[in-house]
Amino acid sequence: MEDQQFVDRIQEKIERLTGRSVELRIDAEDSGQLGVELRREIPVVIMGNNVLEYAGFARMCIEYAVASIRQDRAIDPVEFHVLLARN
Repeated sequence: MEDQQFVDRIQEKIERLTGRSVELRIDAEDSGQLGVELRREIPVVIMGNNVLEYAGFARMCIEYAVASIRQDRAIDPVEFHVLLARN
């Protein structure tokens, strides 16, 4: 699968799980980047380019983005670890 196709699938999955449109950006500079900007009408999800190499990182980023968008706030790292432990 090509990188852009994989990125498109990530975006589609986040949109499907949240019921909202999102703008997905891949950060080529910071490979471990993970963040969600919720100040805009359409949330911006920023992921480092490690999502293209590591499936586990991609899954974690998706879970974080979905949780943050559903709760309409950035999830605290400790809270996110608890959320991951439950799944």
